Amino acid sequence: MERSPLLAGAGVAVLGLALAGFGLRDGGPALGPLAVSGALVVTGAAVAVGGVLDAAGVRRALAGAATGAVAVGLVGLWAASRFAGGDEDVALVVATCAGVGALLGLAAGAVESRGERRRRRLLDEQARAEQSIRINATLRQIHSALVRADDRDELEAAVVEGLAESEPYDAAWIGRYDPLAERVEPAAWSGREDEYFEGIEVRTDDSDLGRGPGGRVIKTREPQFVDDVFAEPSLEPWYDEFERFEVVALAAIPVLDDDDIHGFISVYASRPDLFDERERAMLTELGRTLGRAIQRNELRDQLERRERELDRQNRRLEEFASAVSHDLRNPLNVALGNAERVRNGETEAIEPVEDALRRMETLVGDLLTLARQGQAVGETERASLSTLAEDAWATVDTGEATLDTEAVGTIECDVSRVRQLLENLFRNAIDHAGADATVTVGSLDDGFYVADDGPGLPEETDVFERGVSTAGGTGFGLSIVRGIAEAHGWTVTATESASGGARFEFRGVEV
Repeated sequence: MERSPLLAGAGVAVLGLALAGFGLRDGGPALGPLAVSGALVVTGAAVAVGGVLDAAGVRRALAGAATGAVAVGLVGLWAASRFAGGDEDVALVVATCAGVGALLGLAAGAVESRGERRRRRLLDEQARAEQSIRINATLRQIHSALVRADDRDELEAAVVEGLAESEPYDAAWIGRYDPLAERVEPAAWSGREDEYFEGIEVRTDDSDLGRGPGGRVIKTREPQFVDDVFAEPSLEPWYDEFERFEVVALAAIPVLDDDDIHGFISVYASRPDLFDERERAMLTELGRTLGRAIQRNELRDQLERRERELDRQNRRLEEFASAVSHDLRNPLNVALGNAERVRNGETEAIEPVEDALRRMETLVGDLLTLARQGQAVGETERASLSTLAEDAWATVDTGEATLDTEAVGTIECDVSRVRQLLENLFRNAIDHAGADATVTVGSLDDGFYVADDGPGLPEETDVFERGVSTAGGTGFGLSIVRGIAEAHGWTVTATESASGGARFEFRGVEV
């Protein structure tokens, strides 16, 4: 029970008892004072134990009682002075009037207090209803955008834009967690200048930058809510930026799926005490929703990669079966036919047999390589493109040809497979451009290219198709190149080089 109503009720009851004692003086009961005193005692008891008023209501009721007692008491004093017979009668009238005034003032104050409480309750209910409408509208907008998003970037952009447009929030950003680097880097943001978010650094170790709400989210996987950032010591490294951008309160919400934490959502507000129970529940659920959406997209991407891989495997198997049944049959028939001539004593037929067998050996090697291209790439690593090109060049019979490596930087790849890709391109360049060719390996914004100064590509011919060759080869080399590129998730296109030769461009490469 609150102390204020108890004390006030007791005081009113004591006042009533005092008035009753005054009315019973000299053994002669005065009905007026006794009735007023009884009403005061009952009212005081109701205030003290009945819970009819809160602390603010008690103050308002007591103020009304005091005002009423003084006002009505003065009226009683004036009337008694003119019409009462003696001093005792005057005192009795004044006391009775003061008691009536106190009772009336107390009642008026109580009624006003209860009306004020009712108004506050209605305002609170209206505010909660408006909050519910806003939260539901924000969630609908974000969920709708999440459904339309095709990748993680779009998912994260939809969330921060929806939050930043919601009335109580000023800005929002999403950080992606890198467990190897023990840090969280901003990936999407809205509501503030880019320079602010690009300068954010959040660690997940035990450094000063790892002890804030963001670092705690990653370690505990629990939401963190701060109603006053300047009262939170762990946020001291960011005080200057908070003051500059008028950040008063913030929340950091984990982005979780069933197994992993992908990062967190951070929300900023310019007023304190924003994150009540409803806000916390909404933001927490939003973090889970984003986490599940990211997981769903990752699973979809894995499935699509697996389907592409299966398509490549099926294509390679079909090509392998076709080559075995057709491409190998031609040299085999040549060998068998000339073997019969050798058996008949025609020694000059030995050379065609040897040529056919060597071609069969080459075909078998290329076919085995081609069949393996349906497999996924092995472990990838960052490797120097120039070094890969020089290593591949050393394994090819290049004659007097020249390698020009304009490539800079590194690529993420399966080193052995890319070296094989380059070897095939170098052989193709030498076969078509001649032993004195110049072969160039250079960088693109999103990949690299290999170009030569030969006669160029044949018109209206898909050089990547199995069996296509204009220089007497097996026709599998460029098909192998395409398979290795696709296994990495790259695209490869054939075009004309600056010197009129062939140029093969690889894009979608992590450079």
